[in-house]
Amino acid sequence: MTPAEGLSARLKTLQEAGRISLTPWPGLGALALALTAEDPDRVVISQGGCHLTRGDLVGLAQRLGGALQARGLKKGSVVAFQLPNWWEACVVNMAAALFGWRIVPLLPIYRAAELGTILPACGVEAIFVPAATPKIDHAALVRGLDQVPPAIITVRGDSNDPDRFETLLDHEPGAPQIAPVADAKLILFTSGSTGRPKGVIHTHASLDSAVRVAAKYWGLDEDDVLYVPSPIGHIGGSIYAFEFPWITGCRTILEDHWEPSRAVACIDREKVTFMAGATPFLRGLLDAAEAAGSRLPCLRHFICGGASVPPDLVRRALGALPNAVVSRAYGSTEAPLAFPGIWDRATAEARADTDGEKALDVRLLGPRGREVAAGAEGEIAVRGPQVFAGYLDPEDDKGSFTQDGFFLMGDLGRLVEERFVVITGRTKDIIIRKGENISPLEIENSLLRHPAVKTVSIVGAPDAERGEMVVAFVVTKPGTHFGMAEMTAHLEAAGFARQKFPERLEVVGALPTNSVGKIQKPELRKIAAGLVPMP
Repeated sequence: MTPAEGLSARLKTLQEAGRISLTPWPGLGALALALTAEDPDRVVISQGGCHLTRGDLVGLAQRLGGALQARGLKKGSVVAFQLPNWWEACVVNMAAALFGWRIVPLLPIYRAAELGTILPACGVEAIFVPAATPKIDHAALVRGLDQVPPAIITVRGDSNDPDRFETLLDHEPGAPQIAPVADAKLILFTSGSTGRPKGVIHTHASLDSAVRVAAKYWGLDEDDVLYVPSPIGHIGGSIYAFEFPWITGCRTILEDHWEPSRAVACIDREKVTFMAGATPFLRGLLDAAEAAGSRLPCLRHFICGGASVPPDLVRRALGALPNAVVSRAYGSTEAPLAFPGIWDRATAEARADTDGEKALDVRLLGPRGREVAAGAEGEIAVRGPQVFAGYLDPEDDKGSFTQDGFFLMGDLGRLVEERFVVITGRTKDIIIRKGENISPLEIENSLLRHPAVKTVSIVGAPDAERGEMVVAFVVTKPGTHFGMAEMTAHLEAAGFARQKFPERLEVVGALPTNSVGKIQKPELRKIAAGLVPMP
């Protein structure tokens, strides 16, 4: 059985198990054809001075589809792209929607270790990569793998390259073969911050539902302009780039290089109304806007998630951006936009310490899988049509769902007013010190309020006496000092039990993060495990 046949069989199993939800709306391919016939001149994507209308994007996608059909790709084939936030990725995605292919977005930072696992597992038949640079030759990297996809296509490459994206666009348009909404549209691999990376299967229907629910919550429509610096290799960047412009009618501006001052200029110039990003994006944007003397008057929403978001940063943003609703949001690759933030300023100010309002069925479960009392902490479990169908490897499903289909997010939290979630930690992040469970997040949030602390991450390290000891990794602000004495005094003043105080403090220049700013705690745990306890 080929990987493509295996995926089809996997989808059939998931559908029989009731894990694939359908939708009353057409998938992206059918929707794009209908909207293009209605208004072909509406701009949907802008990037690097290039502006693509509906007609442009669908026309280019049909030509690309015709070229790849001639190379043997069929309905159900799997196509990958390892591209920055370029408009060409939108053409690849649209071609996949029109011709019934499944797509695998890949981060540009991936190398042989990641690609050598992901591409064979998905049965990728064609991959789009950037042209070679002095730093990296992506095409050569793929050709050097043990299993090489039949088609390796370079984007923005040498005009003499026959396997060049631009050359494929000269082909005659192909005849669309749109897949049913229950089919897989996207296979996206988790970042690995919670363990081994897993292939997440989203159908046309689950992505459609996620976008429609969030867009309705935020009130997005054809008058909105989205600014998207988040990488399209992640779930957030991909749906803002590929789905939102068609489902809401908005225009998306793709940014392939994050530079806060350039972002401020673009937001003011293009009258951007919506942006989403992790903590570093919001902090950088605020600093740059302050330096430029701009209050970004057109910006209506900034949704901040993907990493720990200090409540004080949200409050600062609400003060600096008078026309914007700024709030934390919470979701994952498996359940994007499960808690899509807060939709009005008054509530955002009052609930700056929460991680968004629920947009699907939610349960909080105790250690034995039973629901906890109202207001109590528990593991977050969610269910709804926007939740993924299942993992590519059936083994990864084990222990990830309740018997009645709720997905276990792996995060601990509590509900406020039965509406808003407060993330209190990750189940895998819990530190067990002398038999007591310690949640790193509450310690991190407290230390972030210290004037010398820029960034912090708390992890556990094996310890013969305690079981685990608490280790704090801190990045300080320029010109400040932060030592054990300062940390201890701060936590004492905050009223923490002594049991929760870190036994070890490591002041470092930077913390390891992924491309959306999420701190990579597995790397810190490895470092912490090698530390000698302080006397």
